[in-house]
Amino acid sequence: MSLHSHIDLVFPVHGRTVARDHGYALYAAMSRVIPGIHGASWIGIHGIAGKRLTPETLTLAPMATLRVRVPADKIGAVFALAGATLEVSGQPVEIGAPTVYALAPVAVLDARIVVIRFTGGISKPFDRAAFDRRFIAEAERQLVVHGIRGDLALCGRQRLRVGGQRVIGHSVRVGALSPDDSLKLQIHGLGGKRTMGCGIFRPARIA
Repeated sequence: MSLHSHIDLVFPVHGRTVARDHGYALYAAMSRVIPGIHGASWIGIHGIAGKRLTPETLTLAPMATLRVRVPADKIGAVFALAGATLEVSGQPVEIGAPTVYALAPVAVLDARIVVIRFTGGISKPFDRAAFDRRFIAEAERQLVVHGIRGDLALCGRQRLRVGGQRVIGHSVRVGALSPDDSLKLQIHGLGGKRTMGCGIFRPARIA
């Protein structure tokens, strides 16, 4: 796989509000417009970027966007989104024509949420320290599988609702990446549920 094989499509969006935790609902809405992405492993859906209105809601300002990561040869497969109106948890969201962005090889990358399925599930009662140790070990194992060297850090526990169930994950930062390893991580990501906004890395915002 070429390190320049993937791109981000950034669609302008118009609407009033969406839930902050909209990954599952957005994926379902997009799948109704483009059935071919249902169950697809080649697409990563960052989600809709808006401004926080309440602890549970984002407001869609004029500059709100939907970012989708795909292989360059799959651009045509998602162009049907342009001009569509998605129903995201009952809220209409109009999708405009996208702009194509190349992935940038930067040394520090962040993922808003990474979720990892553990063999045997999560022990009960929930042990936070044990969960974090297993999470780090599995995330580091996945980096090794993809031939990526970097400094991994957990940046806060996050939650995602999927079909009424709560999934626990972490915000993750990976630093000290070489240009090639930065692109590899942006292409492969970490963990699962990339169609719901999980495990997708972007350049870190460092103050």
